[in-house]
Amino acid sequence: MKTNITASQAMKIAKDYKEKYNLSGIIHDDIERSVKFYSSFYRIKGYAWLVVADIAPKIYEGDDEITYVISDEEAVVDHILDHNGIPLYIHLEESNRMTEEEFDAIWNDDSNEED
Repeated sequence: MKTNITASQAMKIAKDYKEKYNLSGIIHDDIERSVKFYSSFYRIKGYAWLVVADIAPKIYEGDDEITYVISDEEAVVDHILDHNGIPLYIHLEESNRMTEEEFDAIWNDDSNEED
């Protein structure tokens, strides 16, 4: 089986994503501990790499880890699984956020003017 990326590349992709979006947790440098390969994974075309970040000690219920789901085909984080196993698409949510200027332009209080 030929993959497009290696376990260490998957780990770097996850660490870069974590840093870019300022996400919590620790991705340990031990590849055996932190990275798992799957020949198929829900919603991923082709192979997938899962990289685990520890979030212990946790302050809420759920697992003590966050999982980065990386597409081997695209070599990017497709989504993360939060401590409850809920998929999050941080990169997509980020692109859908308004800037402060856009928010102010839409919600400017001019609509209260009387004619």
